Amino acid sequence: MSTMQPIQPIAKDLLHEKVSDAIISYIYRNGLKIGDKLPGERQLAQELMVGRNSVRLGLCQLEEAGIIDRMVGKGAFVKREVNADSIQLKLMRVNYQDLLEIKISVERLAIQRAVERASDQQIAHLKDIAQRLCDMADEGMFSVQLDREFHIALLECGGSSTLTQLVLSLIDSLNSFTKILGNVAGIWVKTIPFHMDIVKALEQRQVSYAVAAHEYIYRYDLEVLNDLAEKEIQ
Repeated sequence: MSTMQPIQPIAKDLLHEKVSDAIISYIYRNGLKIGDKLPGERQLAQELMVGRNSVRLGLCQLEEAGIIDRMVGKGAFVKREVNADSIQLKLMRVNYQDLLEIKISVERLAIQRAVERASDQQIAHLKDIAQRLCDMADEGMFSVQLDREFHIALLECGGSSTLTQLVLSLIDSLNSFTKILGNVAGIWVKTIPFHMDIVKALEQRQVSYAVAAHEYIYRYDLEVLNDLAEKEIQ
């Protein structure tokens, strides 16, 4: 039997729903069949880094959806096989897309403000982060943390703490989905040149140039969304 893929840790918001999504992904990626037993509540809680109550709520949600059966003293078992066309995975992708579209719209506003308000010092700091991202991209690597730092610096250029906190919340929510759905760094690394384009647009105070570069990043984000199901099937 092949080595089982681990269940990925999840973020701490909407825990029981994220637990359900993580278990659905685990069932599908490991090809579990009807009657196969899931890890126990304690193991799930440890691997997902959540409390056992959140695990119970997540399992209850899956039981109500008819995906698993729970038997007192025996554990939880797969009741219905999960496939890429299941409504649960569709809902997961819809939620991701909703968050992505809100994030892009708000961030676009922040970029427009940044073109008008960013200081030379702020732009220089942003450029330094973008260059580090480019250096990593040249090696075929992508850093979620460094990308987050770039977006923080970009948002700070816009001078609105409200927009900054809103977008960062959306970014963290989106990152929590990618932990569930798999590694997409190979796609995200393609967005790095457009990060530098945004910096150049700020230097030249060109709103249209900055928004266009941001739109290309959005297109790659959509590619992540569209490729998630295919990655699960492989």
